[in-house]
Amino acid sequence: REAARLLAPGGAVAVVEAVLLIGFSIPLWAARVDEFPAESDSVVVRVVGEQFAWNIHYPGADGKFGKTDVALVGAENPLGIDRKDPAAKDDITTINQLHFPVNKKVLVNLTSKDVIHSFALPVMRVKQDAIPGMTVPVWFEANQTGQFEIGCAQLCGLGHYRMKGFFSVDTDEQYAAWLKEQSEAANMEKSYY
Repeated sequence: REAARLLAPGGAVAVVEAVLLIGFSIPLWAARVDEFPAESDSVVVRVVGEQFAWNIHYPGADGKFGKTDVALVGAENPLGIDRKDPAAKDDITTINQLHFPVNKKVLVNLTSKDVIHSFALPVMRVKQDAIPGMTVPVWFEANQTGQFEIGCAQLCGLGHYRMKGFFSVDTDEQYAAWLKEQSEAANMEKSYY
């Protein structure tokens, strides 16, 4: 009887905590995570992991991603972008450098070329597996500017330790200037070839 009298308050607390967790917290978090922002209200990028880099693909000024073809993948074109496609002519690609504006939702379509990687932005509380053959969407929003690290949180091979990149949360003006600079650099590179 003494043991039952001592355990009763603890049992009641456990029941209340279970109800709060299972009945409220988990459904609220699931609803928040499952509600993806509209692409029209977001910065949309493709991130493709490979041993041992993050390839980042932005649509150009037209807002459309160009076609990709696995037959075009190579050292100069790690994403296999078909530059003959009119929608691809203005696309921007970077390696290990992700930029986006502050206070704007970012929608990342994540995949991998080779093995399972894990796209990790610790300061954004984002960690999502990148799986070959699947496109996994993930979204987040930054509320302060700065530069931070992108990591791979999944052991992906001998060079795993060096698979890191950086992301910059820019002001709107900085982001617009960066996009312009990248676009001009891509146009100069195309005219060179």
